[in-house]
Amino acid sequence: MIRRNLAVKVGLSIMGLIIAVSIVQYFALGQLLKNAFYQEAGTELTAQGQQYANMSAMGGTMMMQMLCVSADASLVMVNRSGSIIASSPSLHLSTPNATDKSVMQRALAGHNALHGGSSALFGGTGIVAAVPIRSQGQVNGAVVLFRSETTVVSAFDHVEWLLVLAALGGVLVSLGLTVILSKRIANPLQQMSKVAQEMTNGNYKAKVPVTGQDEVARLGEAINTLAANLNHLDTSRKAFLADVAHELRTPMSYIQGYSQVLDEGLFETEDEERQYVRIIHDEAKRLQSLVNDLFVLAQGDAQMLAMDKQSIEISELIVSVVERMRKEAEDKGIDIKILGSDDIVLNADSARLEQVLVNLVDNAIRYTPPEGHIQLRLRKSGAFAEVTVSDTGVGIPKNDLPHIWERMYRVEKSRSRERGGTGLGLAIVKQIVEAHGGTVDAQSEENRGTTITVRIPISN
Repeated sequence: MIRRNLAVKVGLSIMGLIIAVSIVQYFALGQLLKNAFYQEAGTELTAQGQQYANMSAMGGTMMMQMLCVSADASLVMVNRSGSIIASSPSLHLSTPNATDKSVMQRALAGHNALHGGSSALFGGTGIVAAVPIRSQGQVNGAVVLFRSETTVVSAFDHVEWLLVLAALGGVLVSLGLTVILSKRIANPLQQMSKVAQEMTNGNYKAKVPVTGQDEVARLGEAINTLAANLNHLDTSRKAFLADVAHELRTPMSYIQGYSQVLDEGLFETEDEERQYVRIIHDEAKRLQSLVNDLFVLAQGDAQMLAMDKQSIEISELIVSVVERMRKEAEDKGIDIKILGSDDIVLNADSARLEQVLVNLVDNAIRYTPPEGHIQLRLRKSGAFAEVTVSDTGVGIPKNDLPHIWERMYRVEKSRSRERGGTGLGLAIVKQIVEAHGGTVDAQSEENRGTTITVRIPISN
């Protein structure tokens, strides 16, 4: 459980980092302070030795002996030849080692000397300081002082405990901050994980609570947007399947019913028989049209829409489609005309663009009342060929206009079915146009008409 908890992982990572940094800081700062204590002790010894040297120069041997007795540090005085002439009474002096001799020789040469380490003369480890004794400009001897390491470290121990307490306090404060920080990071991610799991189970209405504007908040907003889109797609898919089932069931029911009537001879006249045959034929054509449309959409979804692009005169294609559909329009009392047609060559699939134009003109005829008008115009617009199909039909309500490109979407379902539409035509138009690298949009006003504009890139 701990390994799977993000808050614990984040918290442990931060705490581990803080503890590691605290340990490094403790030892580094401790060493710096210890060095500072040694340096301060050496400075004090040197200053103290300078005072003793000055007093010895003025008072002679008697003063040297008095100073050795009264000094609060281990003290040795040597003459110019390096022989000991006075020392602190508590000292048990031994033969100086090379380090001791080096310190004394430097002082007898007229320089202050300082050394930290082992001293055979004083029988211990600590700091040795030597200061020359001058009289009338001549070095007559040296004052050698010693402070044991134990004395220096005992002063540092108090500070070291303060460092330990400060480090522990810092770790405790950091622990509290880590808990807060890890929860602030982990809680939103856990909520996102929960929502994502809900989405995998088909619940696209789950939402991530979003607060703030940081990266985590933006991720939450992105997940909410994804959920909304998936919910819309899921709803559209279910509606699409229901509509397809209905569209398939209706013509199949007609075909089954009227074929049974014909099979059982349940008709009285030849005209009635021909009428039933015509109904079966029309419903079969409708069924075939629906299946073909579904096949085109399926190819587009799979990025497998076959395109046989060639150089074509788009104006010739427009004229061909209009002439083919003119009779259908005139039978309804609708005037259809081409207002303008520039000579534009496109690198396009002629059959697919013909399908686009047929769909658009067919829709215009379906939804334009008698004595209405349909107009087609072709013109060059920048790097695009722009084809507009305008009608004076019933128009599309403003709320429905953004959805007309969706599959099986109908403004009025009953009216659309009565007029023979499948609800797939505009979806196919959009898919074919976009496959050519173009765009399509619609403008409409109820009871005034609709204008569809198709833009296709012009061939180089």
